[in-house]
Amino acid sequence: MNGKIEPRVDVIVLLFKNAQFMPALFSGFAELDYPREKITLHLVDNGPEDGSLVEARRQISELSDKLPQIVVHEPGKNTGFTGGNNLVTRELLACPGEYIYLLNGDATFEPTALKEAVEAAENDLKIGAVQSLLVLQQNPDEINSEGNALHYLGFGYCLGYHKRRTEAPKDVVDIAYPSGAGVLLRNSVLEKVGLFDEALIAYHEDLDLGWRIRLAGYRVVLAPRSVVRHYYEFSRSISKWYLMERNRMIVLFKNYKIATLVWLLPQLVASEAALLVFAIVKGWWSDKLRVYGYMLKPSTWKYVGEERRKVNGLRKAKDRKILELTVPTIAYQDVESWPVKVFLNPVGKVLHWLTRVVVFW
Repeated sequence: MNGKIEPRVDVIVLLFKNAQFMPALFSGFAELDYPREKITLHLVDNGPEDGSLVEARRQISELSDKLPQIVVHEPGKNTGFTGGNNLVTRELLACPGEYIYLLNGDATFEPTALKEAVEAAENDLKIGAVQSLLVLQQNPDEINSEGNALHYLGFGYCLGYHKRRTEAPKDVVDIAYPSGAGVLLRNSVLEKVGLFDEALIAYHEDLDLGWRIRLAGYRVVLAPRSVVRHYYEFSRSISKWYLMERNRMIVLFKNYKIATLVWLLPQLVASEAALLVFAIVKGWWSDKLRVYGYMLKPSTWKYVGEERRKVNGLRKAKDRKILELTVPTIAYQDVESWPVKVFLNPVGKVLHWLTRVVVFW
């Protein structure tokens, strides 16, 4: 890093039904091109008795002389993605340290991944989060995520999915929000914007955090030379439609200004009608109705109101600036549906343009 002293990095990995990925995970740590004494690996056992921690300890025993310091956290239950990461992050923010790296338990570092991510962050103090280029562990020549796209109505999806690795950006570029599967976070920024919203549990929690980092005036970027191999299958990620849709609505109502929500209300109502039809056709209509039930509870709006006050306290960027980073269409290869093709995308292009013209605040 150009003769500079490398900053300390605490890496957090959640263990939950991922025993089969432990050999790859730890071999990645053993081969990292970063000073071992500057890394601490935190393992959070979110799956007591599922065998993940047992396999992790076996790998630690075999590779002990090549691994960094390791701390095991055993909450005794599944604390969820948000709770597990926050459990460790709260402790770390109370100690001197520069960066926290979140790494999925089904992922592994390529040798220069950590060095390249840290170097990108060190080059600009306004960078709050650095996502690594995620490639498929099953096929490392194929991209999983080169950053995430934020649709202006709150949908999020991977950019670059199934593209060739050689097609990734060559230099550091700004992205709407980072994937929690492989991201470096600046501790000082987390102290300002807060941690993951634990009410979200999983899904859209990284979208929400990235949005807040942007609202606080910081950059979120992709460092394409920092590469993480992630065992990703779309079918493994769509089993909880309820959380995905519920959290999308929560994040929208938390982070947009009231004036923006008022402008978007007709579009949100129309998109909900299309999504309800899609849910009926695909058989998850009961999950969609549960979302509406949740959003009608007074306790939900009390919670949203509290979160909005927190967001307003850190807001430096205008919604207009956020909208510049959003996209008008859902262009994700593994989601093919007629509401998206026939309604959301064509109409969305026009309405997104109009929204960007109207929203000056």
